[in-house]
Amino acid sequence: MQTIRDDLLTATELAERLRVKPSTVLGWQRAGRIPAIRLSHKILRFNLGEVVAALKRCAMGEGVGT
Repeated sequence: MQTIRDDLLTATELAERLRVKPSTVLGWQRAGRIPAIRLSHKILRFNLGEVVAALKRCAMGEGVGT
């Protein structure tokens, strides 16, 4: 059984899975291209499924919130 902790990735872990740099992941998040979960002022996590869906929407010309 997967836990919530297994579903949430750091920027570095997400970058490794997407084969981009962590700075790219953080830039996408700041620009609103991908969703993130802020656990505290300093801690940011990403759900891989939600990020992939958001990137697909962006590729098709839709926004994150649609």
